[in-house]
Amino acid sequence: MVTPPTAQALPIFARQTGQPCGNCHTDVLGLTPFGRRFKIGGYTLGGGPFRKTLFPIPPSGKVFPTADELKSVLVPGTASQDAVAQLRSYAQQTTSDAKLAKPAATPEQAITDAFAAVQKPEEEPGWFPPLAVMLLGGYTHTQAPDPNWMPGVNHWNANDNTGLAQASLFGGGAMSDNVGVFAQLTYSFPAIADASGKWGWDNVDVRYAQSGQVGGVDVLFGITAHNNPTVQDVWNTAPAWTHPYFTTQLGFTGPATSTVIDGAYSQRVAGLGGYLFINDQLYLEATGYKTLGVVAQTRLGADPLASLGQIAGVAPYGRVAWEQRFGDHNLMVGGFASRFEIAPWSVSGVPVPLDTTGNLADVPYGATNKYTDFGFDTQYQYRGDNYWVILKGAYIREEQRYDAGYIGGIVPANLTNSLNTLRASSTVAIGNDNRVVATGQYFRTWGSPDANLYQGNQDSVPDTTGFMAELAYLPFGSSRAPYWPWFNTRIGLQYFYYTKYSGDTVTSHDKNTFIVYSTILF
Repeated sequence: MVTPPTAQALPIFARQTGQPCGNCHTDVLGLTPFGRRFKIGGYTLGGGPFRKTLFPIPPSGKVFPTADELKSVLVPGTASQDAVAQLRSYAQQTTSDAKLAKPAATPEQAITDAFAAVQKPEEEPGWFPPLAVMLLGGYTHTQAPDPNWMPGVNHWNANDNTGLAQASLFGGGAMSDNVGVFAQLTYSFPAIADASGKWGWDNVDVRYAQSGQVGGVDVLFGITAHNNPTVQDVWNTAPAWTHPYFTTQLGFTGPATSTVIDGAYSQRVAGLGGYLFINDQLYLEATGYKTLGVVAQTRLGADPLASLGQIAGVAPYGRVAWEQRFGDHNLMVGGFASRFEIAPWSVSGVPVPLDTTGNLADVPYGATNKYTDFGFDTQYQYRGDNYWVILKGAYIREEQRYDAGYIGGIVPANLTNSLNTLRASSTVAIGNDNRVVATGQYFRTWGSPDANLYQGNQDSVPDTTGFMAELAYLPFGSSRAPYWPWFNTRIGLQYFYYTKYSGDTVTSHDKNTFIVYSTILF
């Protein structure tokens, strides 16, 4: 760390593209315009030191001539100068042979060099399995001991804990020129009130992308299949990729109540959608989500009962974003919307899958709870000589209607409620490949009072208001790191400060949380 060299971002994509992390990222997960295009394009960009796919992709439009086709120009002394020139031109287009970069001494030598070049295929770069590992650990301190701590449940203390938070295995990158994958498998260590950790699938995004022109306008068309609403999004304002990017599983790192689009069905659904990116400016997307079966969720490491219930039919999601660049300035304004009709789990807590008629035990015939979310977001980025400035904001409003009569065994006091979420943040990244990154965030959640849903909260409201500050450092930030592009790391400090937590303004500071963390990727 005294003389820090550099690493790239996720080793999978570093090996595939050969790009420094600062080309794709303003922060560890924050994307630049180039990084957004890489993801929208299906994770298929190459250019690194290894072949990007397991099997070679045939070069488009390059066909080596047969011996008969070359016969007329291969006999020394009989070949015309035009034929020699044509052969050399062809050879220069199909090979990088150094001999063809300078004129040959004689026409005969030109023929010999060109013939040898076109008959010798280019050396094929090797392929490396597109895998990477991430370890996340750190130290967590809360202003007061965690009231959820239970002696003997796990190895954590009521406060001042140090240890691993998660371990992840990544796989992905280009499968072909048009198909790419981002997939994550994670072992989550136990939280304060959990007895044990477990393996489970994490964020997964499989894409097909194809670019072309329609009426002289550049259009990129894509299909995405994923398992977490908004994980497919490329702006760091939608819920799946907003701050904080990394944190431990302990302490209080955000509001206790959130909208459905904000992670309620992470890794519990299968989503399929299509998108258009028109003229590198207008992004349009439509996606549908269906709950995975109880058995499938359990086998994949997702707890079905931790969700609100099963989605009836298909939950629609739409996204629109307009991005405009002005030199070093980049501005996006957009919005998204979703509607989830959910049949809650039975009062007894037993997961009863929906049948073809929509019946569910203990639920009125065909009754579901409705959650309609509307989001508005914006992002501004400025790229300086050796720094980035990023401003982001997102607001989500959720309209709730409880036609099913209850949620997880609780009967809401109101037939309808509303819930609001607001996040606003600013980030400054300084140095080669964003070596030092400072972020400040304001967050607030507020909604309708409900004496039953929020019976443990002061004034029976879900209201939480707080601030998050983070300072992160990439030790390897100005030259090639040891084992590049196989290794990367990040060290960070986080502080969460609350002025209100679940309606409580008297003891809200007890939830203030300080975290020191480190990520290691290899």
